[in-house]
Amino acid sequence: MNYDINEVKALLEDDIHLLGYETLRYSIFKGEENDREEYQVRMEKSEDSFEVYMTADRASVMGKYTFENPFDAMDQFLNIMQSRILTNRRRIRDGEPPEYSCPLWDK
Repeated sequence: MNYDINEVKALLEDDIHLLGYETLRYSIFKGEENDREEYQVRMEKSEDSFEVYMTADRASVMGKYTFENPFDAMDQFLNIMQSRILTNRRRIRDGEPPEYSCPLWDK
């Protein structure tokens, strides 16, 4: 099924805004090699599927999920974002350095 990626992107960006996650590192439909950063959540369109993954140090790929439905991909994308917040808050609580500086855990 064909989905308008501009509509999918707008919906996902609205969810990110509503959740207050704008300061996290993320990329939506920019192309796998464009604007890559370390510890970034990414969503890309690939042929007939949607890929969601996170980059690690040196922007290497860490776990990749493939979905036929953009809404399942959006859920995974937001789940990863929440996981990064919790992980980094735990790291700071336990005296470890976070993945990067972000107001969501630099309190």
